[in-house]
Amino acid sequence: MTLLTDEQLANIAQDYFLSQLNIADISNKYNISRYLITKAIEEAKDKGIVKISISQSPKRSQKLENEFQRLFNLKEVYILEDLETKNQDNEVIVNYAAKQIQNYTKSAHLIGLTWGTLLKDIIDNFTEETRDDLTFIQLVGQAVNTSRRKNQLTQEAADKFNARSLTFPAPLYSINPQVVKELKTEPYYEYFAKKFSEIDLLFASIGTVQSLESDQFFMDYYAENLLKNVDSLQIAGVIFGRPYDINGNFYKPIDSHICGISMADIMKIPTRFVVVKNRFKEDALLGALRSGVITHLVTNSGIAERVLRKNKSFI
Repeated sequence: MTLLTDEQLANIAQDYFLSQLNIADISNKYNISRYLITKAIEEAKDKGIVKISISQSPKRSQKLENEFQRLFNLKEVYILEDLETKNQDNEVIVNYAAKQIQNYTKSAHLIGLTWGTLLKDIIDNFTEETRDDLTFIQLVGQAVNTSRRKNQLTQEAADKFNARSLTFPAPLYSINPQVVKELKTEPYYEYFAKKFSEIDLLFASIGTVQSLESDQFFMDYYAENLLKNVDSLQIAGVIFGRPYDINGNFYKPIDSHICGISMADIMKIPTRFVVVKNRFKEDALLGALRSGVITHLVTNSGIAERVLRKNKSFI
């Protein structure tokens, strides 16, 4: 039809679907006829530049939600009923979590987060806004890892809100605790320490011992020093770079090796969203729930039921 590039088609589609400009306004903006603007929108859909989906509100299990609130003292819990396939479950959890977290961003000014494929998917599902008063802050230092899943996501989240981001310029771990002590005297560290105490909201996912062991750099250079006298079979999960057991006890000796927010400051954050979509993380989720680090949870009924069964067996 026209010689418009994919980028131009995307810009026109954004104006129409996201900015909700009418055809006449877009025609004037790009000095292209209304007919060609209409055709450009259709072409953007045909090329997959625009993907339209109609979704129903997922069903929630009130019985499981009530049980989780009773057992784990959660402020809010969203347990979605299982769907027919794993892919459907994953998509619904991500979409639902994104909506709930975005609702909480409206009253927040400083939001903390780390990394992970699940968090990136949630960020990708945020609806774009403009929030000049909002900042996303990196909670801990950068993991030395070649995997893109370990990339910090503060800037990507900030881009969704036309907001600001603060990236913490330090490694996640230091073998020498003295290095961490000295870093804490640096002006940038002191600046971040003050900001950590002002965070309104954080959202996170949880890892497993397998996620630690899959990081070859960590295993080669850090594991022996940082996890002394720790039986890997006793590690139920990892969050904010910190391993914990199924009873919710964090391995405290690692704290002196971590660059970033303290557990004390984490626990002071009023809203701490955790999202879990992997059904093999019931141990990790149970340990995190018992630790008290979670205030708000999004998961599905299959995972929730596995957690309850595990909880009974470990009482």
